[in-house]
Amino acid sequence: MKQIIFAAAGCAIAALAFADATAAMSMQDTATGTYVRRENGEATLIVKRTGEHWRVSAAIGGVPNGAATVADCGFIAEGSITGHAFEGKVTRVNIVAGLDEQGDAAKPGLGFSFSIDKGAITVRGADAAAICGGEGGLIDGTYQRRSR
Repeated sequence: MKQIIFAAAGCAIAALAFADATAAMSMQDTATGTYVRRENGEATLIVKRTGEHWRVSAAIGGVPNGAATVADCGFIAEGSITGHAFEGKVTRVNIVAGLDEQGDAAKPGLGFSFSIDKGAITVRGADAAAICGGEGGLIDGTYQRRSR
């Protein structure tokens, strides 16, 4: 009788561990895609896996303000996705709208993070002045998945 109880408990523990690993893996698998923000200037984030890491390419449009509209901003951040969060370092800045990997090396220590859930990325607290230079750029906001 004890063996059956221990065997059942072992199966339950294994099932829970498998469910946790599957949930984490499925979030990472579904993170890949193109996400668009339309408010406060149009912006695009492209999220893709590169080996064991994740790369986010960003094209951020200036907040519309007539002749005072700030220049567009583009950057690349590389890092990891754990649970529902991306944590990374900005590696390239001054990326052109085509989101290629040209541009300039970023200053050391610039971080970029966001949460991801149900087909949307939410960016809060991004240091737009440090990443994009100047004032008036806005990276924060909600980005909806456009494609995978």
